[in-house]
Amino acid sequence: MPSPTVLILFGSTYGHTQRYCRWIAEDLEALESAPSVLLSPIAEATDELIEQADILIVGASYLGGFLTGAPTLRKRREAMLKVPRRLFFTVSFNGTEVYPRSYLDDKIMKSYKADVAEGHPAYHFRGGLDLKNMSTTHKTVLAGVRTALRLKPHQNEFNRQMIESFDNGGGDYTNREWIDPLVEQVKTYLNDSKG
Repeated sequence: MPSPTVLILFGSTYGHTQRYCRWIAEDLEALESAPSVLLSPIAEATDELIEQADILIVGASYLGGFLTGAPTLRKRREAMLKVPRRLFFTVSFNGTEVYPRSYLDDKIMKSYKADVAEGHPAYHFRGGLDLKNMSTTHKTVLAGVRTALRLKPHQNEFNRQMIESFDNGGGDYTNREWIDPLVEQVKTYLNDSKG
């Protein structure tokens, strides 16, 4: 019997989401009964690629109220619905340290629509800032955010991290350990498919 195929699609604005995808792929490929793992940017995904998957993982950067690549992936809705085991994750500067989980879950639901995302596991990870690769629009928006944060009388740790990241040209808050629950869920799906 051929090994199951895990397809990891990603919308990565500045590389943090893609890094998480590589880590997930590495962990899955290291399993004793490793699945076939394919990584693809959302922009390059086809219906055929999606439909060949036994498990679909979709990761996207959350930036400025939007999930990177979501409009493109919504065009692949029918293909995604043919893959019953779907998982989603977001990557944002603060993750669930600042945003309530329900808020980020709602972004997934609205971005990919309920029939695709509802009832499927969702995970939320911290990313970072990379100012040298950041678009002028994002820099302008973040300059306003930085000013507002500096004016806050009581800054929390995450406010300070945002200010420091902007002042230092970037900051990286990714953590490989955060993928562990997602990888465990995929392992459960893989074990279920054996039975």
